[in-house]
Amino acid sequence: MLDSLLEAVGAAGTVAAPTFHGTRPCPQPYFNAATTPGKTGILGERLRSRPEGLRSIHPSHSLAALGTRAAEFLSDHLQHEAVGIGSPFDRIAKAGGFVLLIGVSHQANTTIHCGEAYAGVRKFFWNDGALPIAKIQLPDGSLVEHQLDCSSSCSAAFDAIESPLRSQGLIRDFRFGKAAACLMKGQDIIEVTIALVERQRDVLFCTRTDCRPCSLGRQHARRGTT
Repeated sequence: MLDSLLEAVGAAGTVAAPTFHGTRPCPQPYFNAATTPGKTGILGERLRSRPEGLRSIHPSHSLAALGTRAAEFLSDHLQHEAVGIGSPFDRIAKAGGFVLLIGVSHQANTTIHCGEAYAGVRKFFWNDGALPIAKIQLPDGSLVEHQLDCSSSCSAAFDAIESPLRSQGLIRDFRFGKAAACLMKGQDIIEVTIALVERQRDVLFCTRTDCRPCSLGRQHARRGTT
């Protein structure tokens, strides 16, 4: 699969894949980009394990990439929200990059979070109290601490973006091996997300009463529109 993607983008292209660890719990005893396994599938793990592959330094939502612009897309991830404005997801979208979903729905479409950031959606963390602080081991062996942000809360309602994307002809469907796949421009996802949220501020929050991020986010959105 990875070789097929690299062949598709060509020698001048770049392939990136999530190598997320998540926030609950933080990586222990620390996050190391070279050794801490990701929890988001075999494609990202194979990509980061390639000798020429790179991985962004971020304890919860790192990306692995291989190609001519990999270093450009992945650098300074800690200086931005995990999946927000200025993050690798945003940079890839701004560069004209595509989002490929293979065998998953938009609940795995992380670029929607980036659109939420541009739309000014207020985010809340899963647990009450101070945001978690993760430890990171840098390439030189030194340890630093990084306070996580709330930009990657629940995505259970993200399939709401399916209809507006399709109505504008922004999704290309095909088969990737035995799996259904769809291809979209990252910037289209961001712009459609912004428009969707402008029409209904709480549209991307799930309705589960036990989901703290979405429950608080919906309350905040409704207060802001009354």
